[in-house]
Amino acid sequence: MLTNNIQLNWLRTFEAAGRRLSFTLSAQELNMSQSAVSQQIQLLEHHLNQKLFLRANRTIQLTDAGRSFLPLVQDSMRQLNTGAAQIFTPLNQAVVEVNVNSAFGVLWLAPRLHRFNTIYPQITIRQLGTNWATDFDISTAELEIRYGAGNWPGFECHPLVSKQLRPYCSVANAKRIRQPSDLESMVLLDVIGTPQGWSKWLEMMELDNTDEQSHQYMDSHATAVSMAANGFGVCLMYDELMREGVLAKQLVAPFVDSISTEGSYYLCYQSDKDLSDASRIFRDWLLGSGAHRSAR
Repeated sequence: MLTNNIQLNWLRTFEAAGRRLSFTLSAQELNMSQSAVSQQIQLLEHHLNQKLFLRANRTIQLTDAGRSFLPLVQDSMRQLNTGAAQIFTPLNQAVVEVNVNSAFGVLWLAPRLHRFNTIYPQITIRQLGTNWATDFDISTAELEIRYGAGNWPGFECHPLVSKQLRPYCSVANAKRIRQPSDLESMVLLDVIGTPQGWSKWLEMMELDNTDEQSHQYMDSHATAVSMAANGFGVCLMYDELMREGVLAKQLVAPFVDSISTEGSYYLCYQSDKDLSDASRIFRDWLLGSGAHRSAR
């Protein structure tokens, strides 16, 4: 039969490529090379005796057969993940309390948490929004998501986003921007506490005459993104926080140029304490590929 000996890794690769319509992006998601992704797709197409993708000018599109096959594969994988979690997870009902930097909770976690709930419906995540180091000092939560340099003594710290920032603004404002100097007529949204910000980005673009440029300051990346989405200025933002969610869909990046910054978002927990089973599961999900699947 046609489905005899069909390989799960073929289906997994097809699902990622079909969802993202990019062999390059799916290779990054699956921690594979682009050529390996292409080979897995070819093996699946040969096995099914059907073309699943149309390849032209370095782009791919699903064929009619591919579009019909993709939801079936996605549903099957979702059922497999849910069933495995229910069978092998040694939990009935559990609550994981997480101290979360408010901006990260709004921009990154909120658009993705439904995936965790689909796999582990028996685990409830209780988010407690925080912003400053003093908030974490009195925390009793097993897991924390902090913003900073990732060097808190006594904690294991795992980065959740890359340390790169670039400008984002509304679509309407982006239409007014053709070159970096066009930013001189716009409001720059600066997040207090960001180690490297607009001054470094403008310096990299060799824009020196910005002393009189209008700036607005806030203490949260979520506030900066909201202001930019409403057309009030341009913010510097991490790409990972702009890949999913309602606010992310309202913003575009007018430039590819980014700057490195010392600040990032980290998953932290005390190194001398064992995590509960539920907290360990949530930690592994945050750091694994399941949390990083992008709909864009």
